[in-house]
Amino acid sequence: MEVTQIIAWIHRVMLTGLKPATDHLGCEWPPGSRRAMEAGSPFARQLLGAFAGFKSDLEARVLCHRLPRSYMHNFVCEHDLACVHLAHLQYGDFRSTAGWRTSAITHEDYMITSESSMSPWAEVPGWRKERNLDDTLHDIYQGIGPHLVASTIVHCILEEIPKCTLEKLDLKLKSLYTHSYKPWCRENKTDSAGNSFSGVKFNREKSNKTYPELGSVYKAYEVKVIIFWAAFYCKDKAWFFSGPCPGHVPLQPSFLDSCVRPSWGVADQRRGGVCLQIWRAVLVMLPIPCWGILAGKGLPLQNNSEIPLLLSYADLHEADQAEREVRCLLDGGRPHGNADEHVVKNTCPNFCAICLDTVLLSGVSCR
Repeated sequence: MEVTQIIAWIHRVMLTGLKPATDHLGCEWPPGSRRAMEAGSPFARQLLGAFAGFKSDLEARVLCHRLPRSYMHNFVCEHDLACVHLAHLQYGDFRSTAGWRTSAITHEDYMITSESSMSPWAEVPGWRKERNLDDTLHDIYQGIGPHLVASTIVHCILEEIPKCTLEKLDLKLKSLYTHSYKPWCRENKTDSAGNSFSGVKFNREKSNKTYPELGSVYKAYEVKVIIFWAAFYCKDKAWFFSGPCPGHVPLQPSFLDSCVRPSWGVADQRRGGVCLQIWRAVLVMLPIPCWGILAGKGLPLQNNSEIPLLLSYADLHEADQAEREVRCLLDGGRPHGNADEHVVKNTCPNFCAICLDTVLLSGVSCR
């Protein structure tokens, strides 16, 4: 609490642009002291300062703002009523019509709470809950970034090298590090990752079925640089993405509007895939997955019928087994008994999202 009081006092002083006459407890400086004599004089040539934002990792955010923390909480967001258990407010629903989108909590609503739950930062002039900024280091560079960049690079390689074996993939990754990534870093005067690229570090050591992901040896700054380089590298691979979207969503056949290979779980056609527009999003630190762009649209199916875009996890998971199989069949899939996930992935490499979720839940049907 005292730390927050000091921070609040500092910001109140910064707003005046003048050196303070009292300390953070409101006590005047000792008479004749240097601080007492300088009180009221400008400290930065008449410039003022103001609170901009609070930024930390989630652990510090919980501690600083007195937020409850457990794995059993139903409500998971301080900006709306998105929750775990209520289907109409399901936090995994990314449609534009999602219920939580109409349940915004204002800062004034947020402040209606008990004194013991009140954020100490309420004393800081200019603080609002909207000024609790996202932690880009953990959300991007140690969050979705390692998955997205590894998937995109491996996708380009697999499109470039037909029937690419693990050995060929490993050699290609090492070659990219030496002949593309390192020269690019030197040209742009950027520190490069000390760890070279390899199949092991891209989670492709033992199988082509594993999910591409940068290993933990790459720290946040290294992932950031790899993301920037990958955007440059993949720009030259635009022709790989010139065909139709791997999912059923009709997109413009340009690089940034094409989808990553869906069979890795990076994207799937039910959720529209994760467009490479995410590169724009990463560069400007704004999460713009294409399920936000495609939300609410119908998908053309193989039998020329349509069903609504099913982006809601709750909608799918609440469906019984028979309904999931019907949805799969409508999309041209076929049930094939009690097959485990390993069998399904080896026999049906391009199964749709409904099939994927069905397999993960019970393993009974897929494309």
